[in-house]
Amino acid sequence: MEVDLAGVHRRWAGYLAGATLSVALWSVAPSGLPKDVMFVVVGLVGVAAAFVGIRLNKPPRRAPWYLLAAGQLIFVSGDVVYTWYLDLLHVEPYPSPADALYLLAYPVLAAGLLLFVRARRAERDLATLVDSSILAVAVGTVGWVLISDAVAAAGTPAEQALALAYPAGDLVLLATLVRLASGPGARSVSYRLLMASMSALFAADVCFTFLGEEVAGGGTWFDLLFLASYVLLGAAALHPSMRGLCEPAATERRFSRRRMIGLSLAVLVAPALEALELLGGVPVDGWQVKVANLLLVGLALIRLYLAVLEARAEAGRRVQVQDDLAHQAAHDALTGIANRAAVLDETAAALDRAHTTGHDVGLLLVSLDHFRAVNDRYGRGTGDAVLRTIARRIRRTARPGDLVGRVGGDELALLVQQPGSPDELAGLGARILEIVQLPVMVGDREIHVTASVGVTSSRRGDADAEHLLQEAEAAVTQARGEGRGRVAEFDEALRCEMRDRAELESAIRDGLATGEFMLHYQPVVDVASGAVTGYEALARWERPGHGLVSPAGFVPVAEQSSLVCELGRWALRTALAQAATWRLDRPAGEPELTVAVNISGRHLVTRTIVDEVEAALAVTGMPARLLTVEITETVLVDHPSARAQMAALRAIGVGVSIDDFGTGYTSIGQLQHLPATALKIDRSLVSSGDTGARELVALVAQAAHAFGMSVVAEGVETADQLAAVRHAGCDHVQGYLLARPAPADQLTVVAVR
Repeated sequence: MEVDLAGVHRRWAGYLAGATLSVALWSVAPSGLPKDVMFVVVGLVGVAAAFVGIRLNKPPRRAPWYLLAAGQLIFVSGDVVYTWYLDLLHVEPYPSPADALYLLAYPVLAAGLLLFVRARRAERDLATLVDSSILAVAVGTVGWVLISDAVAAAGTPAEQALALAYPAGDLVLLATLVRLASGPGARSVSYRLLMASMSALFAADVCFTFLGEEVAGGGTWFDLLFLASYVLLGAAALHPSMRGLCEPAATERRFSRRRMIGLSLAVLVAPALEALELLGGVPVDGWQVKVANLLLVGLALIRLYLAVLEARAEAGRRVQVQDDLAHQAAHDALTGIANRAAVLDETAAALDRAHTTGHDVGLLLVSLDHFRAVNDRYGRGTGDAVLRTIARRIRRTARPGDLVGRVGGDELALLVQQPGSPDELAGLGARILEIVQLPVMVGDREIHVTASVGVTSSRRGDADAEHLLQEAEAAVTQARGEGRGRVAEFDEALRCEMRDRAELESAIRDGLATGEFMLHYQPVVDVASGAVTGYEALARWERPGHGLVSPAGFVPVAEQSSLVCELGRWALRTALAQAATWRLDRPAGEPELTVAVNISGRHLVTRTIVDEVEAALAVTGMPARLLTVEITETVLVDHPSARAQMAALRAIGVGVSIDDFGTGYTSIGQLQHLPATALKIDRSLVSSGDTGARELVALVAQAAHAFGMSVVAEGVETADQLAAVRHAGCDHVQGYLLARPAPADQLTVVAVR
């Protein structure tokens, strides 16, 4: 059942306003029976508000609230009895039944406060108990000095007992208040009102006990404190935040400066009283103060011991946190095995040792085949379970002292120290293949996966960890190329291939820096009119000593590093600058030319791609509608976030074309969900003479048109192919029949017939 918070707030505010007005009227009323009756009525209203608040707000723990309300009710009952004796019988017996009620209220209120302390404490808190005991003993010592003469002057034993009972009750109330105030838990509005209520009651009772009727005004000003206590308890119970007053919270471990100062002053109370007697001649009772001094010293030693224990525990917790952080920094959160950084660190350490001892260091890289299909088919949760199971299997297979780690999403590594011969490493790889291929049960599903394993070792101790891992990755690539599900060893041929690739990467980087790259442009022609509507920019590399290198000679290597992103940024800026020149030279009234730039999947999924495109457009002054970025169909499979980046480019007005359509895994039905403006049908479909291929081209063109995309047929090399794509409904064509790619100043186009 939901609580009407607005209604609760209105009731709380109305009660508080009415109660405040009643207290104000009482304070100006003349002394006598009416005023005393008003006092009792206001007290009963406050107690009634407390019970009503408990019923309305329905706190999860009601016992503490009921005890506090009952304690206040007992106090008000004592007021009723006291008023009856004083105003109706005109006597003031001492002791009286009213005293019995007042004294009964103390343990009831203390029990309620202690229940709050217990409910708000999530764990044992001995330190707070000692702190409150120190304060209680200190205040009790001062209280005893103040009332000792009055106790001695009391006539009967009953009067003496009563003179001691009230301060003792105040002392109990103070100790529980200190425990509640110094304990954990939220400091809500209800909490503050409750503390104010109990503090007002304590202050009023202390004033009444020590000052009594000798105070000017007949005790009116501290009677206001009694009324405030009743009213504030009702307000605390009516406020909706009272429901959370019993929620447990962690204990504050820090020994604050304020608490330390307060406890130090409390411990010095007894010595200060003795010093007052010695130096000032003020008489204080000897043995009671000495006993209190011993108690305070003992409690202080206990508190000091607890502080030392807390400091040790805190230091232990910090060490544990540091150990946990170190473990997290070195281990994979999903599988619990070492992460990539830890594998590289341990590999580097093993290579350092190998440099001294001459022993080999072996590294096996286990790459799960088509693991993305497991996630796509069964869900990521199942995929994670499979990965954890395989990691455990490999860890059981490894020898003691060897390290198993996760170095990629679906790649696990096994560092083997002193592996023996290469044949032993290959045999270990074969055993790993066997255990990976065993079925993995996830729930009631039986999942089957395979792996490709790359094996390498360092026999010289002079390789670094990154290089050794790259060798294992090269061996995995070879295992995949040979059909997957097998073990491949890194050999001299692969070493030469890696060296050549590294040299090629370096040459590409230098070529980009020195301006060796250029763009050739191939016209995109409208099938119906034969007019050129735009150009596709194609990268070429004039490599010194090698001549003109086609994209096939450098793009695959660039794709394996961030070089492909640098190449893409260069192509964007260069192509848009050339398009801006064409646009400036274009005769007025003729359609504007578009330019298409190929973007790799690695570049497309970077966070900066949209900013880079916008910056290139701004620098060249080209409108976004005249730029088309081309991505291959396989990007949609290899990079799940590609669609979001395509949509972001479309949002700024840039066209998006799906290149090489028909060679990947995108179905025609998925076209409606692609944020693309054009499809480029792959040359393999255009050049095929099969009837089925031509019908597929027509089907793709029809589907693309249905989803608002234009269709470009690329690779048109014969008149028959041109006629076929025109008949299939393609909008634009590219190919050697019309023009070969050429520099911007050498472009020629054959007319379309």
